Parts: sequence; C-alpha cells; structure tokens
Amino acid sequence: MAVYLNGNEVEESQALDSAAELLNRANLPLLAGLMTDVAGAEAAVTLAEEIGGVVDHASGGGLARANRLMREAGSTPVSLGELRNRSDLVIVLGKKPFEADPDLLDKIFPGKKGLPRPGAAPRRLVTLGAKPKKLPDAIEAKVIETRKTDLATAIGMLAAATRKHPFGDTGKALPKELADAAEMFREAAFSVFVYSPEELDEPVLHVVLDMIRSLCDKNRSGLYTVPVRGNGDGVNLCSVWTCGLPMRTSFAHGDPVNDAWRFDANRMIESGEADALVWIDAFGEGKTDAPKGLPTIALAVPGAVKPDAADIVIEVAKPGVDHDAALYLAEISGLGMVKAKAGGSGLPTVADVLRALSDRLKTTEAA
Repeated sequence: MAVYLNGNEVEESQALDSAAELLNRANLPLLAGLMTDVAGAEAAVTLAEEIGGVVDHASGGGLARANRLMREAGSTPVSLGELRNRSDLVIVLGKKPFEADPDLLDKIFPGKKGLPRPGAAPRRLVTLGAKPKKLPDAIEAKVIETRKTDLATAIGMLAAATRKHPFGDTGKALPKELADAAEMFREAAFSVFVYSPEELDEPVLHVVLDMIRSLCDKNRSGLYTVPVRGNGDGVNLCSVWTCGLPMRTSFAHGDPVNDAWRFDANRMIESGEADALVWIDAFGEGKTDAPKGLPTIALAVPGAVKPDAADIVIEVAKPGVDHDAALYLAEISGLGMVKAKAGGSGLPTVADVLRALSDRLKTTEAA
C-alpha cells in the first residue's frame, strides 16, 4: 500500500494522523467524488455526519436532476431487461449514453430473440444528436444529427411533431426527418427513450416526459436512464437509506439538509465555503480529476491521482476487482454483489480507510 504526504511516501499511520488533523481544523469539510462501492458510500456518509460535512458525487449534477424529475413530475422508468426484450422502437438522445456505455447498442440489440413483444413491427432504432460508431446488424436505424441546432431544440421539435403541433411562433413545418421519426413513435407498440441525466437539463427532461405520456394514450412508452459513472446510482441510493436524503446533503448543522445548488461540491470550492476535501475515486476511470484550491485528502486507486496532487494520497482497492463489492448494475436495474477477481491488490477498501480515519478523529476528540 502506497501512502503519500505532500508527495513523499510515508507510513499509513502518519498519513491518517495528518488527515485527522486536517479535518479537525476544517469548518466545513467536503466529501466528494464518492466514486466507490456501497460500503464506501455508507462509510463516507457516516463520516460526513460525524464531522459536520457535505457529501456530493462526481456526477452530482445529473443525479440531482434525476432526483428532482422523479420527485416533482414522476417518471415512466423502464429496466434494461424490458428495453432489450420488449421494446420495438428505441430512441437514444444525445452523445452521453454512448460515452457512458460504449456497448450500449449491443446490450439493447443482442442479436437473439427475446421475450414476446407487443405489436408486429420489427425492432427499430433512432439516434438524435449523435452518430454511433457502429449500428446493430439487421436493425432498421435512423440517425438524426443536430448540426444546425442544439439537442434541446431538436427534442422540442420532435415533441411538437409527435403531437402534430407547429413548433414556435412561426408555425413553420418541422424538418422532415423529425416528422418521420415522430410518425414512427406514434405507430410503435412500445417505444423507449434512452438518455443520460448528465446531458439533459430539467426543462428538456420535462418535454421528454410529456412526449412519453402523450404516446401512452394509445400505446406504451417509457424512459431508460443510463447509469452515471462511478457507481453514482448506487451511492445515491445508499445515501437515501443511510440519512434519508440523496447526494448533495449537508450535516453542518446536525440534521441532514439536501440542496442541489448549495451543496454542489464545485460551487462550494469555487466560493471558498468548503475548507477541506476528502476526494474518493476507487474506479480510476480517468474522467474526473480532484478539484484544486483547498487542503485535500485523496483516496484513489493507483494511478488515478498523482502522489503530489493532494496533501495526502492513500491508494485504495478497486471495487469488484480487488474486493467483493455491492454496486448498481444496469443489467438488473438495481444493486448486486460483484465478486472480486482472483489475486486482488491487497490494498484497503475505501470503507476501511474512512473507518480508520473516523476512529482517529474520535480518539483525537476524546484526548
């Protein structure tokens, strides 16, 4: 196990002592990134409660939008199994679903016969705002790129076409490719819209939901949310059952308080409100770097954070690879246990390190 203090390798006990001192000096510590398994998330929320801190995930913005959408407008969620086996028309909105899961289309269209589907139409695919590198074989696919407009406007146009309404004040005819796609939706027995909460803003999501509900007047339609990176969905669920609230929750005044704007980690760092950071990246996906500008303790898999990129760097094991881990699995649209591969790294888990840090803090407080 490699542990670094100010870029120099030290013993684990020395790093934990320094980490405890750093957090003891903080007025408003922040536990962010939180790209970890369920056990790590539970330990992080517990530690935040003990020290009066704030928790936020690296994909906190997308999670917050999905949370508000469900809370304020409801939704018509579809599992990956339903999407793969029952839908006859799939529309993928934007680029993020393909970035989040490069094998997405292979999962949706596995090339083998699934469960009985409603209607007699063949399976079809529409992509709006992205051109996949590879389209599935033997599937009718319609690729609609948005070179002349943005994705949000294209979705608004599509919603208008689906309802056979003019778009905007001019009443001009909608682009033919969108009108044709809308006709496909009205004819489909079970259409599913696929999106990433990290890409679409809330007003756009409400437009998508309204479109789905209009289609449900005659047939079935639903929404499939691509899981966010770093086990964000699993961490979010863990936060809910641990303290009753999702990500972007503060324990600064004792009882947990959730606010998607106030407790945005990046905003709190930029404004100077947070004065210490515990950054967690146990997956090392290389898409998010630890924020800079305040004292930082980084818990990360080897290579994810440079030894001198934070005040304290502690290398941790990778969930589902180095140790058994409960993770959110798209295949079951829920939490499942992923067994470790043979010959793990021997590194401590995120939960191990956070619990050890919690014990250090309690010892310091008692003294």
